Amino acid sequence: QGEKALELVQEAARSGGMVLLKNLHLVTTWLPNLEKLLKSLGPTAHDDFRVWLTTEPHGNFPSILLQQSLKVSFEAPPGIRENLLRTYSTWSPAYISQGSK
Repeated sequence: QGEKALELVQEAARSGGMVLLKNLHLVTTWLPNLEKLLKSLGPTAHDDFRVWLTTEPHGNFPSILLQQSLKVSFEAPPGIRENLLRTYSTWSPAYISQGSK
């Protein structure tokens, strides 16, 4: 499956397509291959090319992939309220008044 995934990424890079690679926390030993391919594509990739990666937190996930990615976090609904309350409780009034400046 790893080779097929790399082929799909290369094709999407040429054509401007999108690829979704799911559950990458299960294949952390393969991720350096993906990292090398993405690095080699560099400026030759089509402007509309996108790679979507899904993973659960994992200590062996390559930091370079994380650093070069736009990250979106999703949590199961039962924890959202508690997490937001915990986050908001750490914000001072001065921090909140700064906004997104």
